[in-house]
Amino acid sequence: MINRLLKRFRRGPSCDEVMEVLQAYLDGEVDVDTARMVAGHLDDCAACSNESEVYQRIKDSLSTRRREIDPEVRAALEAFSRDLRTATD
Repeated sequence: MINRLLKRFRRGPSCDEVMEVLQAYLDGEVDVDTARMVAGHLDDCAACSNESEVYQRIKDSLSTRRREIDPEVRAALEAFSRDLRTATD
C-alpha cells in the first residue's frame, strides 16, 4: 500500500492520500521519501496539519494513560476467575 501511494505522491500528495498514511507517518512507519512528502504537505495544508495534531494528541494521551489496575477491579476479576473455575470443576 505504501509503495502504491508513494507513486501517486510523486506529483505531490493530496489531502486524501496524506490521510491514508498519516497514522503510519506519525508512528514512524513510512520510508524517508514518504515522510518528507507528508511533512511537506502538512507544512502547506492547515486542515491536514490540524488533523495530524489531533492524532498526535490522541497518541500522546494513550501513551501516558495509567497502566496499573485498580486494586478493587483486580480483586473483582480474581473473584470472578475463581468462581468460573469452581463452576467448571
